[in-house]
Amino acid sequence: MKVRAHATLSEADLQWLHACGTVIDPAGDVLVRRFRPGEGPISIDTGSEEDPLPVVALVDSPEEVDSAIQAGATDVIVGRPSSPELLARLGSHRRMARTWRRRMQQQQRRATRAHAELASTQDLLGRLIDATPNPVMAVDIKGRVVVFNRAAEKALGYDTEYARTHMRVTDIYADASDARRILAEMRATETGLVQGISVRLRARWGEQIPVELSAAEVHDAEGGLIATVGVFQDMREQVALRNRLEATTEQLIAAEQRAAAIELAGEAAYEINQPLTALLGTMELLEMEPDLSDRSRTRLQRAQGHLQRIREAVRALARTSRPRGPAADNGGRMAELTRDGE
Repeated sequence: MKVRAHATLSEADLQWLHACGTVIDPAGDVLVRRFRPGEGPISIDTGSEEDPLPVVALVDSPEEVDSAIQAGATDVIVGRPSSPELLARLGSHRRMARTWRRRMQQQQRRATRAHAELASTQDLLGRLIDATPNPVMAVDIKGRVVVFNRAAEKALGYDTEYARTHMRVTDIYADASDARRILAEMRATETGLVQGISVRLRARWGEQIPVELSAAEVHDAEGGLIATVGVFQDMREQVALRNRLEATTEQLIAAEQRAAAIELAGEAAYEINQPLTALLGTMELLEMEPDLSDRSRTRLQRAQGHLQRIREAVRALARTSRPRGPAADNGGRMAELTRDGE
């Protein structure tokens, strides 16, 4: 049986071990050493926490057993037992050490596989996040950016690596208070999820980009908050479209108002022209009265002049409000008004 010999062993100890059938080998599975009272804790120069080495202490009397165990020995041998007893005890420790080593090796292999799978999963997750068409950003509990995908890089102009190493969440929002507001809204919900929040992000070139944010809290296995993740939808095209629609709507409303005003003007011109024509005709008849005084005739002529001015204004209004197409509602009236004014 191969054992490791500690420097505390005397020549007599080494000879006894050899006589019992052991072989001194630096790669042995069991360390044999001499322990003396008052020596202090046993230090193990070989082995590790993952692959511990059993330490068998040799003592001269049973009174030293407890001290050796308390100092860190795995087993204590008193005096010099027979060769079979020594080999049996050393063999049991060797089997336990090998069993422990096999288990640790299995655990190490499982841990290695798990680490590889985790690395693969993290790589896949990173690729999926980068492939997401919408900007995605995640920050840790201290507000540091930990995820910044390619869509976010393209939309905001910040390099992904720079964002992850130098930027905080308050650097992203155009209004730094939005970060605190969104966090408060997430904490106010049972699920830690908010959707459709309108905010503005600050691009590298200074532009404030309108977006709709959906954000959620990320917790560890024990339920502790470790990060928040946000998915943004760029609303610049929608905002531009809405602005164009609003401008077009305003133009249509203004055009309808102008059309209504023109139609009203045409109606007014028609309504004014009829009694005006009758009034002018009546004045002409009065002017032809033989017994009309010169003073009254002069006044009638002056009144006719004022009415002619009104008639010219009505003609101008009629020309302005004349319908441009055959489908106009007041086409007949305008035609009639035009004939009357010619």
